[in-house]
Amino acid sequence: MAVVLAVTTGCGASFLPGGGPCRSAGPVVALPPEVPESSGVAPGILKAGEHPGSGFFWTHNDSGWGPELFAVTPEGALVGQVRVQGAENVDWEDMAAAPCGDQRCLYIADTGDNLEGRDDPAIYRIVEPHPDDSVSAPARRFPLHLPHGPRDVEAMVILPGEELLLISKGRNHPVEVYRSPGSLPEALARSGEEPVVLQRVQRLTSSPPGLPRMVTGAASSPDGSRVAVRTYETLHFYRLEPDAQGGPLVPSPSGLVNLRSLREPQGEAVAFVSREPDGRSLLVLTSEAGPGGTRGQMTVLSCRVP
Repeated sequence: MAVVLAVTTGCGASFLPGGGPCRSAGPVVALPPEVPESSGVAPGILKAGEHPGSGFFWTHNDSGWGPELFAVTPEGALVGQVRVQGAENVDWEDMAAAPCGDQRCLYIADTGDNLEGRDDPAIYRIVEPHPDDSVSAPARRFPLHLPHGPRDVEAMVILPGEELLLISKGRNHPVEVYRSPGSLPEALARSGEEPVVLQRVQRLTSSPPGLPRMVTGAASSPDGSRVAVRTYETLHFYRLEPDAQGGPLVPSPSGLVNLRSLREPQGEAVAFVSREPDGRSLLVLTSEAGPGGTRGQMTVLSCRVP
């Protein structure tokens, strides 16, 4: 859903492209007009052994649009449009790519809840399609239950072993971290196919953060050791320490990046792409379209992840 964003000044975070842990790794690219409300992004792979994101990225629209994934090249060209079989786009807000057994799957978070009244949030999982496909393999749906009441959730992390983290937006409550009790398939099997009850394991803020700092996307590094959480105007890096006192996401030193200089119309998504030979990581960001016909955009960053 589009919003009018009044951006405030940053709070000591590093600006792009100079200084701090991140720098721009290429030009800002306009997304195709078919994706005016990009809310999630993940690097695509055409064949085993390929460099993730070397050929294209997957993205999707949020509420009000069909259950479709779009394959977009790093230059912004649309090279595929795939309908997700057996899925409904109530309010898709994030996505991730991760191994699922001996395959690679895409995970879609149907967890948006602007009015915070939904009783049916869910994660969809599909085997990654080819951009030439018109329809995906059948989706598996993992119904979820948030134990402290409905929350607007736009950020999802899939950890190794298909363990789920959801991070609430902070619309009317503090920003909260929820975790699945083990892998999603195992948790659903234990629940007898009833909604998987998530565990609230952490609060990242003590109160609702205000519009510019509401959480709009998240992603984990391929090894699960680092998590990136983005808001409309910032990018935060965390170390994942499951047994840490206070919660699994531990802020990394110098791990806050101010994204305001990118001038995103409405920053929504983030994904880790790859680790470079110099030890830096490539991440991709996407934004919804803006007013006056401004297209959504995609930006690649090179980050020294603390």
